[in-house]
Amino acid sequence: MDRNIAKEVISAIRSERQRRLDRLPNEDTDAAYEQWLFTDEPFINEMCLMVLVALRHQVERELATIAARAVAEPTMTIEQYQQNVRSQRERLPRRGGRARLAATLNLRSFPEWGKSMETLRLLANCVKHEPWQEPDERLLKHLKLPIAAELKRPVVRYMPLPESRCFREGLAASLNLSKDADYCAITEEFVDLVGRFLEDVKRNTGLSQLTGPVSMVEFGC
Repeated sequence: MDRNIAKEVISAIRSERQRRLDRLPNEDTDAAYEQWLFTDEPFINEMCLMVLVALRHQVERELATIAARAVAEPTMTIEQYQQNVRSQRERLPRRGGRARLAATLNLRSFPEWGKSMETLRLLANCVKHEPWQEPDERLLKHLKLPIAAELKRPVVRYMPLPESRCFREGLAASLNLSKDADYCAITEEFVDLVGRFLEDVKRNTGLSQLTGPVSMVEFGC
């Protein structure tokens, strides 16, 4: 998901969040609270998490395009660049592909690679793959949050990501946001961090210049 589009989506989600909050004073207090707690807020959070998953894949796509130009030659044709991008994308899901990409772009030299970008990767994996969407042990340890066995009783487990207040507060703290930051604020902060990270990578990577004419007769459908 393009970062500008992500900002527009977050704005739409935030408007929907406010619309649902505005209904609360006009309804029965207990019923309205339960509606917000068990239906409305998880729905809003789920939408934000889907944006974060899309954002994570955008990071991979953009890193692949940067790596495709990070070669010794000062120039390359557009056709060669497109082939390099395809090759980078094919290698990335393979065993060791992420490590090779990190080495090509020296990503470990960028502080956010091991911090917010790793948080985004682990979070997206939980959203996509965890059967009940609970935060897994790797994500909790990365954020320095207690794993389930370390939680204070009577709490024995984390709720699913869209519902867990404890996890949301820890995630917000990892981004230097206030503990009461909602998922809209958290998602927007990730968008900004991704933008700054990718710009830093581009600025600090020697990139071949693209040469050759751009086709004016190729159309999509």
